[in-house]
Amino acid sequence: MNKPPFFIIGCVRSGTTLLRDVLRQCPNLAAPEETHFFTSSHPFGCAASFKMLLDDIILQKHRALDGISEAEFTEMLRQSVSRASLQRSYMALFISRNKPEAKRWFDKTPQNVYGFTMIATEFPAAKFIHCVRHPIEVIASLRIGKVVKIDSLIGACNFWNEAAEMVYVLKRAYPQRVYELRYEDFTNNMLAETEKILGFVDEPFELAQFTTMSARINKPSQHDLDGLFTKQELKTISVLCRRWAEHYGYSLTDGN
Repeated sequence: MNKPPFFIIGCVRSGTTLLRDVLRQCPNLAAPEETHFFTSSHPFGCAASFKMLLDDIILQKHRALDGISEAEFTEMLRQSVSRASLQRSYMALFISRNKPEAKRWFDKTPQNVYGFTMIATEFPAAKFIHCVRHPIEVIASLRIGKVVKIDSLIGACNFWNEAAEMVYVLKRAYPQRVYELRYEDFTNNMLAETEKILGFVDEPFELAQFTTMSARINKPSQHDLDGLFTKQELKTISVLCRRWAEHYGYSLTDGN
């Protein structure tokens, strides 16, 4: 691997999967499903940290999609001495199984935003791409719950707020290592934004690699909000999310 990895982070339901799937089209880049190696608050090596990684059904499904068996993953855990060593071992096996021509890996786990300090320290040359999306759209997706369901409105608001807060600190600590991408800008002008992102991570942009992108993927998927939120709930979202919504140039309705 001749270039450092990079990490796509942010709030869930903000377009991180779309971005990963676009960047996967680069022959030199490989990315698995979500790994969650840096999301646990339990120190690596503790029984609780291993239990979280091993017992989570979603992560088991991700590993199956990555072509890595549970026995192989358990052995990786046994041999790893840190999150970073686990990540490197996992990516080496993933690339050998899925994309041996790739020379560089990246990780798309939105909730890794909670572990950005460890990532930045253990991968000192790694860069971060933060995907952000209008809070109403994110909170609507969390309420509908097709992928991640959050019943609490306050909880859904804080999914969005906490990611914004932590990336704000990350940018202040490492301003040259963070690229921020609004989902709406990406879907409205995907090729141009992809070229900027690849420039940020020092990868060449070759138009021919992206000619298969479907026309429908360039249009933002907006939720039908009719009946999804009460006026009071919209007011609550406006109050709780206003600071970071304004920071990213999003307007909010207060339900009136």
